[in-house]
Amino acid sequence: MSFFNHFGRPGVPSSGDNLQPRDVPAANSSEHSLSPEAPAAATRQADLVCLADIEPRPVDWLWEDRLAIGALSVLSGDPGSGKTWIALAIAAALSRGREPASFSGIETAGPCNCLYASTGNGAAELLRPRFAALDGDPDRLFLLRGALATGSTQSAALSLRDLPMLEDALERTHARLLIIDALHSFLGTGSHRANDSGRTFDNLAHLAENHRCCILLVRHLRRRGRGVVPVELSAAVRTEFLTGSSPDAPTRPALVHVKSNLGCLAPSLGYSIDQAGSFSWTGYSKLAPDELMTDRPIGAGMPLRKLAAGWLREYLSAGQRSQYNVETAAQRDGICIRTLRRAKFDLGVVSTKESMSGCWNWALPEDQEPANA
Repeated sequence: MSFFNHFGRPGVPSSGDNLQPRDVPAANSSEHSLSPEAPAAATRQADLVCLADIEPRPVDWLWEDRLAIGALSVLSGDPGSGKTWIALAIAAALSRGREPASFSGIETAGPCNCLYASTGNGAAELLRPRFAALDGDPDRLFLLRGALATGSTQSAALSLRDLPMLEDALERTHARLLIIDALHSFLGTGSHRANDSGRTFDNLAHLAENHRCCILLVRHLRRRGRGVVPVELSAAVRTEFLTGSSPDAPTRPALVHVKSNLGCLAPSLGYSIDQAGSFSWTGYSKLAPDELMTDRPIGAGMPLRKLAAGWLREYLSAGQRSQYNVETAAQRDGICIRTLRRAKFDLGVVSTKESMSGCWNWALPEDQEPANA
Protein backbone atom coordinates (compact mmCIF):
# COMPACT_ATOMS: atom_id res chain seq x y z
CA MET A 1 0.00 0.00 0.00
CA SER A 2 1.39 3.38 -0.96
CA PHE A 3 2.78 5.67 1.72
CA PHE A 4 0.45 8.42 0.50
CA ASN A 5 -2.71 6.33 0.80
CA HIS A 6 -2.22 5.09 4.33
CA PHE A 7 -0.53 6.59 7.37
CA GLY A 8 -2.13 4.32 9.99
CA ARG A 9 -0.05 2.31 12.43
CA PRO A 10 -0.33 -1.50 12.44
CA GLY A 11 -3.36 -2.48 14.46
CA VAL A 12 -4.79 1.04 14.40
CA PRO A 13 -7.87 1.45 12.17
CA SER A 14 -7.97 4.60 10.06
CA SER A 15 -10.92 6.50 8.78
CA GLY A 16 -10.63 4.65 5.45
CA ASP A 17 -11.24 1.28 7.13
CA ASN A 18 -14.90 2.09 7.88
CA LEU A 19 -14.48 0.74 11.41
CA GLN A 20 -16.29 2.20 14.42
CA PRO A 21 -14.31 2.23 17.69
CA ARG A 22 -15.96 0.45 20.57
CA ASP A 23 -18.76 2.33 22.33
CA VAL A 24 -18.12 5.54 20.38
CA PRO A 25 -21.16 6.80 18.44
CA ALA A 26 -20.57 7.83 14.86
CA ALA A 27 -20.47 11.50 14.01
CA ASN A 28 -23.91 11.36 12.36
CA SER A 29 -25.55 9.57 15.29
CA SER A 30 -28.66 11.31 16.63
CA GLU A 31 -27.67 10.30 20.15
CA HIS A 32 -25.11 13.09 20.31
CA SER A 33 -26.48 15.52 17.77
CA LEU A 34 -24.92 18.93 18.31
CA SER A 35 -27.78 21.00 16.90
CA PRO A 36 -31.10 20.63 15.03
CA GLU A 37 -29.37 22.12 11.99
CA ALA A 38 -26.67 19.39 11.90
CA PRO A 39 -26.43 17.67 8.49
CA ALA A 40 -28.01 14.26 8.11
CA ALA A 41 -24.69 12.64 7.13
CA ALA A 42 -21.25 13.88 8.21
CA THR A 43 -18.55 14.01 5.54
CA ARG A 44 -15.74 13.82 8.12
CA GLN A 45 -15.41 12.32 11.56
CA ALA A 46 -12.77 11.81 14.21
CA ASP A 47 -10.48 8.81 13.74
CA LEU A 48 -10.75 7.03 17.10
CA VAL A 49 -9.57 3.72 18.46
CA CYS A 50 -9.62 2.26 21.93
CA LEU A 51 -6.17 1.61 23.37
CA ALA A 52 -7.31 -1.90 24.41
CA ASP A 53 -7.74 -2.77 20.72
CA ILE A 54 -4.07 -2.06 19.93
CA GLU A 55 -1.65 -4.94 20.22
CA PRO A 56 1.63 -3.89 21.86
CA ARG A 57 4.69 -4.31 19.68
CA PRO A 58 8.27 -4.57 20.97
CA VAL A 59 10.93 -2.28 19.55
CA ASP A 60 12.69 -3.79 16.54
CA TRP A 61 16.31 -2.67 16.80
CA LEU A 62 18.63 -2.22 13.84
CA TRP A 63 21.43 -1.38 16.31
CA GLU A 64 20.58 -2.44 19.85
CA ASP A 65 19.41 0.49 22.03
CA ARG A 66 20.58 3.03 19.44
CA LEU A 67 18.86 2.78 16.05
CA ALA A 68 15.31 1.45 15.83
CA ILE A 69 13.58 0.13 12.72
CA GLY A 70 10.62 2.27 11.75
CA ALA A 71 12.00 5.37 13.49
CA LEU A 72 13.89 8.59 12.90
CA SER A 73 17.28 9.33 14.51
CA VAL A 74 19.66 12.28 14.37
CA LEU A 75 23.45 12.45 14.63
CA SER A 76 24.80 15.95 15.36
CA GLY A 77 28.33 17.26 15.67
CA ASP A 78 30.75 20.05 14.86
CA PRO A 79 32.20 20.15 11.34
CA GLY A 80 35.17 17.80 11.15
CA SER A 81 34.17 15.74 14.19
CA GLY A 82 33.82 12.53 12.17
CA LYS A 83 30.06 12.32 11.58
CA THR A 84 30.37 10.95 8.04
CA TRP A 85 32.92 8.38 9.20
CA ILE A 86 30.53 7.22 11.93
CA ALA A 87 27.56 7.02 9.56
CA LEU A 88 29.59 4.98 7.07
CA ALA A 89 30.98 2.75 9.85
CA ILE A 90 27.41 1.94 10.92
CA ALA A 91 26.39 1.16 7.32
CA ALA A 92 29.52 -0.92 6.72
CA ALA A 93 28.89 -3.13 9.74
CA LEU A 94 25.23 -3.63 8.85
CA SER A 95 26.14 -4.50 5.26
CA ARG A 96 28.20 -7.41 6.62
CA GLY A 97 25.59 -8.51 9.15
CA ARG A 98 27.56 -7.24 12.13
CA GLU A 99 26.44 -4.99 14.96
CA PRO A 100 28.20 -1.60 14.69
CA ALA A 101 30.99 -0.97 17.20
CA SER A 102 30.64 -4.48 18.60
CA PHE A 103 33.75 -5.40 20.55
CA SER A 104 32.65 -9.02 20.90
CA GLY A 105 31.68 -9.81 17.30
CA ILE A 106 27.91 -9.68 17.81
CA GLU A 107 26.02 -10.48 14.61
CA THR A 108 22.72 -8.98 13.48
CA ALA A 109 19.82 -10.82 11.86
CA GLY A 110 21.79 -10.77 8.61
CA PRO A 111 23.37 -8.39 6.10
CA CYS A 112 21.10 -5.59 4.96
CA ASN A 113 21.09 -2.93 2.27
CA CYS A 114 21.79 0.70 3.16
CA LEU A 115 20.89 3.87 1.28
CA TYR A 116 23.16 6.91 1.50
CA ALA A 117 21.99 10.36 0.38
CA SER A 118 24.71 12.99 0.12
CA THR A 119 25.39 16.06 -2.01
CA GLY A 120 28.77 17.10 -0.66
CA ASN A 121 30.76 13.84 -0.47
CA GLY A 122 32.45 12.60 -3.64
CA ALA A 123 31.50 8.99 -4.36
CA ALA A 124 34.74 7.95 -6.07
CA GLU A 125 37.17 10.07 -4.03
CA LEU A 126 35.68 9.76 -0.56
CA LEU A 127 32.81 7.35 -0.07
CA ARG A 128 34.17 4.31 -1.93
CA PRO A 129 37.65 4.40 -0.30
CA ARG A 130 36.22 5.01 3.17
CA PHE A 131 33.66 2.24 2.85
CA ALA A 132 36.38 -0.15 1.68
CA ALA A 133 38.59 0.83 4.63
CA LEU A 134 35.64 0.03 6.94
CA ASP A 135 35.25 -3.42 5.31
CA GLY A 136 31.75 -2.64 4.06
CA ASP A 137 30.07 -4.62 1.29
CA PRO A 138 29.81 -2.17 -1.66
CA ASP A 139 27.07 -4.31 -3.23
CA ARG A 140 24.82 -3.36 -0.31
CA LEU A 141 25.40 0.41 -0.21
CA PHE A 142 23.33 2.48 -2.65
CA LEU A 143 23.92 6.18 -3.25
CA LEU A 144 20.91 8.46 -3.64
CA ARG A 145 22.27 11.27 -5.82
CA GLY A 146 19.06 13.13 -6.65
CA ALA A 147 15.94 12.82 -8.79
CA LEU A 148 15.82 11.90 -12.50
CA ALA A 149 13.14 13.12 -14.88
CA THR A 150 11.81 10.62 -17.42
CA GLY A 151 14.23 10.34 -20.33
CA SER A 152 16.89 12.48 -18.63
CA THR A 153 20.36 11.50 -17.48
CA GLN A 154 20.94 14.69 -15.48
CA SER A 155 20.15 14.32 -11.79
CA ALA A 156 18.23 17.17 -10.14
CA ALA A 157 18.56 18.25 -6.51
CA LEU A 158 16.50 16.25 -4.04
CA SER A 159 14.53 17.69 -1.13
CA LEU A 160 13.23 15.85 1.91
CA ARG A 161 9.81 17.12 0.93
CA ASP A 162 10.03 15.02 -2.24
CA LEU A 163 8.60 11.95 -0.56
CA PRO A 164 7.79 10.05 -3.79
CA MET A 165 11.52 9.97 -4.66
CA LEU A 166 12.51 8.78 -1.19
CA GLU A 167 9.81 6.15 -1.26
CA ASP A 168 10.87 5.00 -4.72
CA ALA A 169 14.49 4.64 -3.57
CA LEU A 170 13.49 2.63 -0.50
CA GLU A 171 11.19 0.34 -2.50
CA ARG A 172 13.88 -0.37 -5.12
CA THR A 173 16.74 -0.98 -2.68
CA HIS A 174 14.81 -2.54 0.25
CA ALA A 175 17.21 -0.58 2.47
CA ARG A 176 16.92 -0.96 6.24
CA LEU A 177 18.99 2.17 6.86
CA LEU A 178 18.67 5.52 5.06
CA ILE A 179 21.41 8.07 5.86
CA ILE A 180 20.80 11.75 5.03
CA ASP A 181 24.18 13.55 5.06
CA ALA A 182 24.04 16.44 5.69
CA LEU A 183 20.54 17.39 6.76
CA HIS A 184 20.68 21.06 5.74
CA SER A 185 21.52 20.08 2.15
CA PHE A 186 18.14 18.37 1.74
CA LEU A 187 15.82 20.79 3.51
CA GLY A 188 15.33 23.00 0.44
CA THR A 189 14.35 26.64 0.33
CA GLY A 190 11.87 28.04 2.80
CA SER A 191 12.21 25.10 5.18
CA HIS A 192 13.57 27.32 7.94
CA ARG A 193 10.01 27.86 9.05
CA ALA A 194 9.23 25.70 12.06
CA ASN A 195 5.81 24.54 10.84
CA ASP A 196 7.21 23.51 7.45
CA SER A 197 10.20 21.68 8.97
CA GLY A 198 7.99 19.98 11.54
CA ARG A 199 5.72 18.64 8.82
CA THR A 200 8.73 17.40 6.83
CA PHE A 201 10.18 15.51 9.80
CA ASP A 202 6.81 14.01 10.70
CA ASN A 203 6.43 12.76 7.13
CA LEU A 204 9.92 11.23 7.29
CA ALA A 205 8.98 9.44 10.51
CA HIS A 206 5.89 8.00 8.80
CA LEU A 207 8.06 6.98 5.84
CA ALA A 208 10.45 5.08 8.14
CA GLU A 209 7.55 3.34 9.85
CA ASN A 210 5.80 2.28 6.66
CA HIS A 211 9.00 0.99 5.03
CA ARG A 212 10.33 -0.62 8.24
CA CYS A 213 13.66 1.15 8.04
CA CYS A 214 15.68 3.55 10.17
CA ILE A 215 16.36 7.04 8.85
CA LEU A 216 19.52 8.63 10.28
CA LEU A 217 19.84 12.40 9.82
CA VAL A 218 23.41 13.73 9.97
CA ARG A 219 23.40 17.33 11.17
CA HIS A 220 26.09 20.00 11.45
CA LEU A 221 26.18 22.10 14.59
CA ARG A 222 26.66 25.80 14.00
CA ARG A 223 28.65 26.49 17.15
CA ARG A 224 29.88 24.87 20.30
CA GLY A 225 27.43 25.22 23.15
CA ARG A 226 24.88 23.21 21.23
CA GLY A 227 21.36 24.05 22.20
CA VAL A 228 21.21 20.63 20.52
CA VAL A 229 18.29 19.84 18.22
CA PRO A 230 15.48 22.22 17.15
CA VAL A 231 12.24 21.33 18.88
CA GLU A 232 10.43 20.35 15.67
CA LEU A 233 13.17 17.83 14.85
CA SER A 234 13.54 16.56 18.41
CA ALA A 235 9.79 15.89 18.53
CA ALA A 236 10.02 13.60 15.49
CA VAL A 237 13.17 11.62 16.27
CA ARG A 238 13.33 8.69 18.66
CA THR A 239 17.07 8.71 19.38
CA GLU A 240 19.66 11.49 19.29
CA PHE A 241 23.46 11.36 19.25
CA LEU A 242 26.29 13.86 19.56
CA THR A 243 29.84 13.46 18.28
CA GLY A 244 32.84 15.30 19.61
CA SER A 245 35.17 15.55 22.58
CA SER A 246 35.50 17.31 25.89
CA PRO A 247 37.62 20.48 25.96
CA ASP A 248 39.71 18.67 28.58
CA ALA A 249 40.46 15.70 26.27
CA PRO A 250 40.24 16.87 22.64
CA THR A 251 42.05 13.78 21.29
CA ARG A 252 39.49 11.33 22.69
CA PRO A 253 36.23 11.90 20.78
CA ALA A 254 33.15 9.80 21.32
CA LEU A 255 29.69 9.07 20.01
CA VAL A 256 27.39 10.06 22.87
CA HIS A 257 23.76 8.96 23.19
CA VAL A 258 21.81 11.99 24.46
CA LYS A 259 18.15 11.02 23.97
CA SER A 260 16.00 7.90 23.65
CA ASN A 261 12.29 7.55 24.19
CA LEU A 262 12.42 3.87 23.29
CA GLY A 263 14.63 2.66 26.12
CA CYS A 264 17.72 3.44 28.18
CA LEU A 265 20.66 5.48 26.94
CA ALA A 266 23.43 3.32 25.52
CA PRO A 267 27.04 3.81 26.70
CA SER A 268 29.21 6.36 24.91
CA LEU A 269 31.55 4.91 22.28
CA GLY A 270 35.06 6.23 21.70
CA TYR A 271 36.53 6.47 18.23
CA SER A 272 39.67 7.73 16.53
CA ILE A 273 40.60 9.04 13.10
CA ASP A 274 44.35 8.82 12.58
CA GLN A 275 46.57 11.01 10.42
CA ALA A 276 46.22 8.57 7.52
CA GLY A 277 42.46 9.06 7.65
CA SER A 278 41.54 5.66 9.07
CA PHE A 279 38.58 5.31 11.42
CA SER A 280 38.29 2.86 14.30
CA TRP A 281 36.18 2.37 17.41
CA THR A 282 38.32 2.53 20.56
CA GLY A 283 35.96 1.09 23.15
CA TYR A 284 33.49 2.45 25.65
CA SER A 285 33.94 6.06 26.73
CA LYS A 286 33.07 7.88 29.96
CA LEU A 287 32.26 11.07 28.07
CA ALA A 288 28.92 12.45 29.28
CA PRO A 289 26.43 14.53 27.28
CA ASP A 290 26.93 17.65 29.41
CA GLU A 291 30.67 17.60 28.64
CA LEU A 292 29.86 17.96 24.94
CA MET A 293 27.12 20.52 25.45
CA THR A 294 29.05 22.95 27.64
CA ASP A 295 30.34 26.15 26.08
CA ARG A 296 33.60 27.06 27.82
CA PRO A 297 34.77 30.54 26.88
CA ILE A 298 38.47 30.06 27.56
CA GLY A 299 41.09 27.34 27.61
CA ALA A 300 39.42 24.77 25.31
CA GLY A 301 41.68 21.74 25.09
CA MET A 302 43.48 22.31 28.44
CA PRO A 303 42.83 20.36 31.63
CA LEU A 304 40.58 22.52 33.76
CA ARG A 305 42.68 22.28 36.92
CA LYS A 306 45.82 23.34 35.09
CA LEU A 307 43.93 26.14 33.38
CA ALA A 308 42.56 27.39 36.69
CA ALA A 309 46.04 27.31 38.26
CA GLY A 310 47.46 29.43 35.45
CA TRP A 311 44.59 31.88 35.69
CA LEU A 312 44.92 32.15 39.49
CA ARG A 313 48.68 32.71 39.39
CA GLU A 314 48.25 35.53 36.88
CA TYR A 315 45.37 37.09 38.83
CA LEU A 316 47.37 37.12 42.09
CA SER A 317 50.68 38.16 40.50
CA ALA A 318 50.11 41.83 41.44
CA GLY A 319 49.49 41.01 45.08
CA GLN A 320 46.85 39.66 47.40
CA ARG A 321 43.16 39.87 46.50
CA SER A 322 40.06 39.27 48.53
CA GLN A 323 38.53 35.81 48.19
CA TYR A 324 35.28 37.42 47.06
CA ASN A 325 36.98 39.27 44.20
CA VAL A 326 38.94 36.18 43.15
CA GLU A 327 35.87 33.95 43.01
CA THR A 328 33.77 36.59 41.24
CA ALA A 329 36.42 37.09 38.56
CA ALA A 330 36.90 33.34 38.13
CA GLN A 331 33.21 32.70 37.55
CA ARG A 332 33.10 35.58 35.08
CA ASP A 333 35.91 33.91 33.11
CA GLY A 334 34.25 30.50 33.10
CA ILE A 335 36.08 28.75 35.96
CA CYS A 336 33.94 26.94 38.48
CA ILE A 337 34.58 27.51 42.19
CA ARG A 338 35.35 23.85 42.93
CA THR A 339 38.11 23.76 40.28
CA LEU A 340 39.42 27.13 41.48
CA ARG A 341 39.84 25.85 45.04
CA ARG A 342 41.67 22.76 43.82
CA ALA A 343 44.02 25.03 41.85
CA LYS A 344 44.50 27.11 45.01
CA PHE A 345 45.74 23.99 46.78
CA ASP A 346 48.03 23.09 43.85
CA LEU A 347 49.66 26.52 43.93
CA GLY A 348 49.92 26.67 47.70
CA VAL A 349 47.98 29.93 47.79
CA VAL A 350 47.95 31.43 51.29
CA SER A 351 44.67 32.55 52.86
CA THR A 352 44.86 35.23 55.54
CA LYS A 353 42.31 37.17 57.55
CA GLU A 354 43.23 40.59 58.89
CA SER A 355 40.67 40.63 61.72
CA MET A 356 37.82 38.60 63.15
CA SER A 357 35.30 40.54 61.12
CA GLY A 358 37.50 41.11 58.06
CA CYS A 359 37.42 39.28 54.76
CA TRP A 360 39.69 36.45 53.64
CA ASN A 361 42.56 37.39 51.32
CA TRP A 362 44.42 35.14 48.90
CA ALA A 363 48.09 35.58 48.00
CA LEU A 364 50.77 33.57 46.22
CA PRO A 365 53.42 31.98 48.49
CA GLU A 366 56.58 34.07 48.73
CA ASP A 367 59.43 31.58 48.78
CA GLN A 368 58.26 28.54 46.84
CA GLU A 369 57.54 27.55 43.29
CA PRO A 370 53.90 26.82 42.43
CA ALA A 371 53.25 23.11 42.71
CA ASN A 372 51.62 20.98 39.98
CA ALA A 373 51.07 24.03 37.77
